Amino acid sequence: MTNHPTSPSIYVSVLSDYNSGYLHGKWIDATLPVDEIYQDINKLYITSKFTNVTATVCNECDFIKLYEHDKCSSCNSPNIKTVPASEEYSVHDSEGFAPFEISEYSNIEEIASMADILSNVGNDEGLAKITFLASVYQDLDVIKDKIDDVILFNGSRGDYAEQLIDDCYSVPDFLVNYIDYPNL
Repeated sequence: MTNHPTSPSIYVSVLSDYNSGYLHGKWIDATLPVDEIYQDINKLYITSKFTNVTATVCNECDFIKLYEHDKCSSCNSPNIKTVPASEEYSVHDSEGFAPFEISEYSNIEEIASMADILSNVGNDEGLAKITFLASVYQDLDVIKDKIDDVILFNGSRGDYAEQLIDDCYSVPDFLVNYIDYPNL
């Protein structure tokens, strides 16, 4: 059984609303593709109470892009409308990201990469591998590449020392009783 009962997700708030005393945000599944996460954030922007920029919304594919444009960036349709919007977000909460830490300033690409790594965890052993790697490396690509290289040992330090010595060395019989495996 895994320690991640829920899919990694983030609570994103619109900063202009938050700074004006109004909490306006939503939980977003961080395992979505980066473009879809940004579209969810853009949907928050165009529903903000405290707008400070404009956005274009395609009338054909509903693609949202901040600021004014002549045509849709997704489908190239000229059938777009301009709407008031906000332009800054903040991540106010997250769940399902342990052992990684998410800050309010974490970028979406990094969050999506963390979610991708964690969504491939099938059990507690996989999570233990990721936890170990996250304590050693900060680069998410390195962590992702090295997960299969980690081998976990189930047992005590002494059991591990004994197995390591048995696997790597030939200890003469007269010395075996003098090895204090738990204190190695």
